[in-house]
Amino acid sequence: MVKLTDVARAAGVGYGTASRALSGKGPVGGDARTRVLEAARQLGYTGDATARALREGRTRTVGLIVPDMTNEFYTSSAEVLQDVLRTAGHHLFVATTGNHPDRDHEALREMAARRVDGIVHVPVGPPPANPLPVPIVELNRYSGRNVPAVVSDDPAGVSELTELAIGAGYTDIAAIVGPEVYSTSRDRLAGFKAAALSAGFDENAATGKRFRVVFSDFSADGGARAMRSLLDDPPQAVLPLSSRLVLGVLRTAREAGISIPGDLALAGYGDPDWFEIWGPGITTFAPPLAEMGARAAEILLDLINGNHPAASVHRIPGELRLRGTLAQADPGHKPGQAASASGR
Repeated sequence: MVKLTDVARAAGVGYGTASRALSGKGPVGGDARTRVLEAARQLGYTGDATARALREGRTRTVGLIVPDMTNEFYTSSAEVLQDVLRTAGHHLFVATTGNHPDRDHEALREMAARRVDGIVHVPVGPPPANPLPVPIVELNRYSGRNVPAVVSDDPAGVSELTELAIGAGYTDIAAIVGPEVYSTSRDRLAGFKAAALSAGFDENAATGKRFRVVFSDFSADGGARAMRSLLDDPPQAVLPLSSRLVLGVLRTAREAGISIPGDLALAGYGDPDWFEIWGPGITTFAPPLAEMGARAAEILLDLINGNHPAASVHRIPGELRLRGTLAQADPGHKPGQAASASGR
């Protein structure tokens, strides 16, 4: 293992000069810095992270705990998060939990045991009973513990999405949302219901303007199951409020011979690349994933550096993206026509 003394000897300087040249702290005369850097490169010197951590009182590492890394929601935020942290001299360690509370708590304990300087956390359930001695910023979801959280402004965004469907003339609308244990589900449901109730819709009404809510899990299979539950009495428009729920709805619609938007209008949530190129394009509310990752990193760096931002929920606005799956309603279209078109 190459030591700093080896680098100093190869560069023809003292240990202290080599240390200052590599750390960038303190004066280094003449061309000594260039010689030290070149010697370090040739010898493959990487430094002693443990010794540096002891000197600085920090490890220059940050933990990221997410449900999974196959969802564009987390990968998009994580890329920006990592860029901001790297610029500040921190490295990112990632753990996935699969949305299991036990694995979530285990990941938190493991990150703290590794003495990371801070954690960006997508919570799965209630926080651990004992607070961790590590700065934490929640991302996408919030658990109610006394830490800052950075989330999309889903109540406003989903409300606008619902108003768009109502404004297009649909009077029978169903929303598919995830488990109520998650703040994301509750926020999206709140936005949907607020817009529907404001427009004079009644939940599960037998006649007139009605809205319905189907709960499922945030997966394509969950979306497919939820859509199948609506086939016997289909709505005019469906709002699956996650990109994976959208995928499941499209799968069931195809299997049932339902045309979108001919038989059933659709507006989704999130905006993976395929939303833009699928069929006529999927109308959706796109959360500000990059902005959320950057903001979470900035707040965490403030905490690591001894500042104390408010332990509040920071909501960042997203945007509606209008495409072809939410066409203007046909006044003659009646709920149930989609099911008859499929022969059900």
